[in-house]
Amino acid sequence: MSTAGRGASRLATRALRRHLVGPAQPWVFRPPPPRYLPQRVARTSLYLHVPFCRSACPYCPYTKVTYDPGLVPGWRAAALAEAEWWAAAVGPTEVGSIYIGGGTPTLALDAVGAVLERLRSLFRLTGDVCVETSPADVDAGLVPRLHAAGVTMVSLGVQSFSARHLRTLGRQYSPAVAEQALDRLARGGFAAVNADVMFALPGQTAADVVADLRHAAALGAGQVTTYPLFTFPYTAVGRYLDLRGVRLPDLRTRRAHYRAISRWAAAEGFERVSVWGFRRGAAPRYSSVTRDGYIGIGPGAGSHLPDGFVLDTFDLDTWRERCLAGRGALALRLPFAAQMAGWWWLYWRVYDTRIPEHGLDAMLGPDAAKARRWLRALEAAALARRRDDVWELTDEGAFWLHLTQNHLALAYVDRLWTAGRREPWPTAVPL
Repeated sequence: MSTAGRGASRLATRALRRHLVGPAQPWVFRPPPPRYLPQRVARTSLYLHVPFCRSACPYCPYTKVTYDPGLVPGWRAAALAEAEWWAAAVGPTEVGSIYIGGGTPTLALDAVGAVLERLRSLFRLTGDVCVETSPADVDAGLVPRLHAAGVTMVSLGVQSFSARHLRTLGRQYSPAVAEQALDRLARGGFAAVNADVMFALPGQTAADVVADLRHAAALGAGQVTTYPLFTFPYTAVGRYLDLRGVRLPDLRTRRAHYRAISRWAAAEGFERVSVWGFRRGAAPRYSSVTRDGYIGIGPGAGSHLPDGFVLDTFDLDTWRERCLAGRGALALRLPFAAQMAGWWWLYWRVYDTRIPEHGLDAMLGPDAAKARRWLRALEAAALARRRDDVWELTDEGAFWLHLTQNHLALAYVDRLWTAGRREPWPTAVPL
């Protein structure tokens, strides 16, 4: 995008934000006040970040370090300490789900199990425990170890069953390894098994994507999550594409891929459960993001609290030192003003592609009428339809939301994570 285009985009974004949530909402992450403590909550979810990877995938923007068994005990001790800090702050709240991401959490599964055991003693866990893993780490002993840790749902980062596309992504395993891993997990007795599959890769066709989806379903994935190659500027893939002159597929190709995915899902009995996700059967839905509130443990982990967002320092050593000192590791905070919490709730309902009419008044209060005008505009543009008490995005609506996420939401993430990775304690990060 040109400089003029970026400037126009920023102006449009500011105007839209002001229209939706008003002028009182700040859009700058700053360090929390010196004596800031999160407020007590009755119910939330929890995210546990495990930053270890055997190798760094070039497209991955998350906080990660090369796996070294010597680093795991320090992470374990700090995660246990941070869990105690959060429990003291928010109280013995009900935790509706735990999501464990990374990195590759299964590289440190014994340590993860110890943290889960402590979390069960500190909070009232009433829901599923979900974990991510990589094909190269799914050996014959992993399934029983996951069950022993209390894991009930698993997501496998397949990305592709094509050797060519795996090389593009920097994945160091063969398609046969991915196939065996998914087969093991699908037969492992979990409540849900999700397979991540990527589209819009350089040189990839819609038929390639559908072939990957078909193969994942045949191997037993009850849910597939499809997403394009995100190119955050500070990730290795951003530098790779820039240096090699490789270009991602254009809008027309991405749209063709997305339509092919939607057609395949409908034909194979997979119900859309989010912009990216499709589920078949009655298995519980696997989602890494759609929580109405959560607390985050681990370097770079974020928390969505009733009064706003907070973010841990990204640097592993800094995070560990602060947690072991019993001080918490919060580096940045964005407080909520007015109806911001309600609009954030609506954003994730749109991401789900289903917006319950009855929730608008409860969550948005006086802004509910404004939200209904937007929903009616989406309906008039054939991007949404109303069925009984629920607004649903159409396939076209889901596609355009996917593009909006790329343009707006991921731009925010890019700025925030760029600053967080640059220094442990940023002074201000404007969005």
